[in-house]
Amino acid sequence: MTGKPGLVTYFVIALTLGLIVSIGFAQGESSMNDNHNLPEIDTREYENIEKATFALGCFWGGDARFGAVPGVIRTRVGYAGGTTENPTYRNIGDHTESIQVFYNPEEVSFRELVEIFWAYHDPFTGSYSTQYAKILFYHDNSQQKIAKATREEIEEGSEGKVVTSIKPLDKFYVAEDYHQKYRLKQNRTFIRDLSEYYQDPDELRDSTAAARLNGYIAGYGTPGQVEGNIGKLGLSPKAQNRLASKFGLDSENNS
Repeated sequence: MTGKPGLVTYFVIALTLGLIVSIGFAQGESSMNDNHNLPEIDTREYENIEKATFALGCFWGGDARFGAVPGVIRTRVGYAGGTTENPTYRNIGDHTESIQVFYNPEEVSFRELVEIFWAYHDPFTGSYSTQYAKILFYHDNSQQKIAKATREEIEEGSEGKVVTSIKPLDKFYVAEDYHQKYRLKQNRTFIRDLSEYYQDPDELRDSTAAARLNGYIAGYGTPGQVEGNIGKLGLSPKAQNRLASKFGLDSENNS
């Protein structure tokens, strides 16, 4: 009759099971890391990131416009300027559709972004609703001074009075996922490629690759900018060729 296993046997069994679990976890972790390789443009690290917020009517277009700007790291759309708590698209209250831009000040300045803001709309024409109002929000005194100075420059160069508002930003509410990177999500070729890297909606929203593609698809950016980034966006050869063709580039050199 066989006796009960001794303490040494139990120890050996426990040690073996522990090794199996550890190896399995390590393999799983390695596999998980392999699945989280990023497009080259999203691997860059920044010492300093600053933030700007604009309202330009429907936020889809503004999101695309700023996403294509060199030096912009990420964008997101949302609601700002009002008092309604936790607004949504269906219950926006007194808020305005807005775009928040995170940027590297070593590559693009707040003033340059503000100049894009002014050029993107007619500052002498009012908005027909609060939801689609044109507002230049500022985050601090420095941004406020630049906002007012550029408004004065526009008025000095014309005979009209700027009606676009300049306001301090109180709070920004991030909009629903289906509003983020809207132009990109309408294009299956490109969104399919980025979905290989980003299964989480927040990660996709905050991706530089997604911001650039969202802008390029909408027709913003220059051929030179696209050519310099096309290999860093995590795109398949098919998608690279399609993007290159859109900007009149030689697709054979981007496959």
